[in-house]
Amino acid sequence: MLATISVFAVVIAVIFAGIFVTTGNFPPRTTVVESQSMQHGAESHIGIIDTADMVILRDKDIRPIRSYVDGYNSGYVSFGSYGDVIVYSRGANLNPVIHRAILWLDYNGDRTWSAPSLKNYPADLWSATSGNDYSRLSGTLTLNGFTNYTTGKNISLSLNLNSLVENAPHSGFISKGDYNTSFDQLSGIMTGLITEEQIQSVAWIEVPWAGVFRMVFVNDKLNVINEQVPNTIPCLAAAILLTIFLLIGISFFFDQLYYKKYKKELKKEMNARPPLFPVEPKVK
Repeated sequence: MLATISVFAVVIAVIFAGIFVTTGNFPPRTTVVESQSMQHGAESHIGIIDTADMVILRDKDIRPIRSYVDGYNSGYVSFGSYGDVIVYSRGANLNPVIHRAILWLDYNGDRTWSAPSLKNYPADLWSATSGNDYSRLSGTLTLNGFTNYTTGKNISLSLNLNSLVENAPHSGFISKGDYNTSFDQLSGIMTGLITEEQIQSVAWIEVPWAGVFRMVFVNDKLNVINEQVPNTIPCLAAAILLTIFLLIGISFFFDQLYYKKYKKELKKEMNARPPLFPVEPKVK
């Protein structure tokens, strides 16, 4: 048992060291997802940010944030889709949002916008009222090829860039929850683009179902879990049982190694001892 505990202590220490090096945070920063806005279906899936998942976060300054469009251009995928998922602040009295960065827009200062990522983006996946010049965008910007995870069909989403000019225009990200069918800037989640200062961190690793305990025992949201991810509780129970059996198996393995070594040493010691009673020599 002592050997098992020692092995797990070393493994945990290595994991925490790896998390610190990769995320830039110690202790690790996490968040529990309590909405289905990032889901890719009506149930929980490993590798996707679902309701009741815990997400380990990394520092936003470790490397540049890649948007959905950037990810499409380079092939970079996280949590089942292109680009990075960011956690951003909406204000002191509102909960932070964990959604995907879709496209970075630079404000030109003359009621037009520049989107350098669109330079290498396929022409059939975007359009703008102002034409196909990505450096002088205005009017309505439309991006194609998103998935509606309720119907499974592809959809196009649009944003009126003129509305961004009306309220202190600035550069920033368009953002969106994977499950949602509109950009945050259109649905009322945000009134403007997401600035670098508003971004708190970036999603790094999803820990499936680990947020259940907080949602159930702290926030009393068992009904939310059952409605949005009905397979989560059974999956969590199976994972706990599997972990218990795994620990028992590892402990048994090390115990067997110890007893095998102990028996070998005991036999060697017994053979080295003198006999406990006189042994008469054999008569020829």
